[in-house]
Amino acid sequence: MLRRYRIFFIAFALPVIAACSTDEPRVESDKSRVVADKSTVAYDFTKKATVLGWSVQNDTVMGGVSESSNTWVEKQMVFSGNLSLENNGGFVSSFGPRDEKLPSLMNGATSIRLRATGDGNTYLFQLRSDNGPNYIQRFTTTPEKDEFYVLPLSDFTAVDWRLSEIPDAPALETSNIDQMGFYLVDKQAGPFRIAISSIGVSTK
Repeated sequence: MLRRYRIFFIAFALPVIAACSTDEPRVESDKSRVVADKSTVAYDFTKKATVLGWSVQNDTVMGGVSESSNTWVEKQMVFSGNLSLENNGGFVSSFGPRDEKLPSLMNGATSIRLRATGDGNTYLFQLRSDNGPNYIQRFTTTPEKDEFYVLPLSDFTAVDWRLSEIPDAPALETSNIDQMGFYLVDKQAGPFRIAISSIGVSTK
């Protein structure tokens, strides 16, 4: 029940999201690897069963009309749909299930490494915790290009449930992270599509 209320509050507040600017992450392109060396796979979407645990949450909970879905296509999780700004809407999101194994998996991690084929939009990757603030970092995709996106943990920004930056927030504590996911916000209206092959945790 707590989680449902939390999701609702996040959705309701998104029209007043404050801009949280971060430097764009480094991009690595190498189709021969699922994730980079010294990385551990957190989510391997080449397996259809992995996608089944992911769910979407759109601005429809507050009257918006945006649409999104997760589908399994050619061994990737495709998060796609249409972002609309009508009725004060403007967000779509996709999150994996709460996972008690993530804290130990992220022990000693220095970065998140995503392999994805994007559409030119800038997506927001979020690390969630029940025991503290959530943390976000944006990454800009290249249309129809399969790439690795390196998101250093040191570049994540602490945010509240409105995605507004929290001043003087504590440093990201990996032992508290139990959920990962994506948002499309920032008034990037129109059709969108990002095909994700894997999410890795790197200690390099």
